[in-house]
Amino acid sequence: MCLTRKIIYQSKNGIITYCNRSHLFQVMYNNLCFELFEWELEAFKEHLFNLDINYWQNQLKCTATHRKIPLSVGTKHFIILLSKIELAELKALLSIKPKKINILKYSDIDYRFIEN
Repeated sequence: MCLTRKIIYQSKNGIITYCNRSHLFQVMYNNLCFELFEWELEAFKEHLFNLDINYWQNQLKCTATHRKIPLSVGTKHFIILLSKIELAELKALLSIKPKKINILKYSDIDYRFIEN
């Protein structure tokens, strides 16, 4: 892995990395790979979270595939289809929030200190 690339979050089927040199986020999920600037990543997240899953499943109920939720990519001629489960996994990957680290105070430690 490139020394300037840092892993932001990793899940079972995906990973998000950030490159300090190019200032690009790389979102890899299954066999999909997106390289996005920060503003593009935020727009992509907003688009994913605003998709109407029930609408698309109803619209594409007669298709032969089990993937019924379209995700348009750049041009109108290229669309990625996701299942409801895949979309939920991708949303979970992108909705990471940094974990707050709780620092212990002296009063939080229940220990009797005995000097010899």
